Amino acid sequence: MVAKAITCNVMEAEMRALLPEDADVEIFDISLHTRPNKLRGTLQEAVSRADGLYDPIFLGYGLCSQATVGLVAQNSHLVLFKTDDCIGVFLGSKEDQRQRAHNEPGAYFISRGWVGDGTGSLFDEYHRMKERRGEEKALKLMKKMLGHYDRIAHIIMPSAPDLEGDKAYARAMADTFGLDYVEIEGTTELIRQMVDGQTNRDVLIVPPGAPITLEMMMQEGEMVHV
Repeated sequence: MVAKAITCNVMEAEMRALLPEDADVEIFDISLHTRPNKLRGTLQEAVSRADGLYDPIFLGYGLCSQATVGLVAQNSHLVLFKTDDCIGVFLGSKEDQRQRAHNEPGAYFISRGWVGDGTGSLFDEYHRMKERRGEEKALKLMKKMLGHYDRIAHIIMPSAPDLEGDKAYARAMADTFGLDYVEIEGTTELIRQMVDGQTNRDVLIVPPGAPITLEMMMQEGEMVHV
């Protein structure tokens, strides 16, 4: 049966590059992440439409504020990342994200799609606060919110298009808030392994009829088939 991917637009280019040519793809905007319950409902509707017509159904999401918990397909396998979010996917694993946080604390990670999109990033909240409260108050609040960060870490994916605009925006935000700006090379390896069905501790394969649970997503070990 033909596969289908249901993915956030942040991961769209990477998913399309690795999926089989005959796979169908449905994209949802990153702005849904601001309301996890709405994101869960939207994803369940998409899964239900694809259920039984495609197998497997790849979800281009991680835990994402538990928005994927409870999703279920009655007739198809669901496959998704056991990472907290897309950052873990782009860094290659949940463990790599943990290690970076431990060894290099203070990094605020961003990637294409989180930069100046108008909905999802902390920087966009700054622009909204500036309109409501003025620049001085907005800047003070933002510096407080970013108090335990010392740099913006921009993950550059190998399949990303021209990112000069994103880089300039991220550098400007770093300067505004007194943070350093660094670039990190991302990887599509985890996405490739998920699509290829290779064993990996950060991929969850859920059989038909079983809802995704928090316990499944938090379980450590090799690729989980439940």
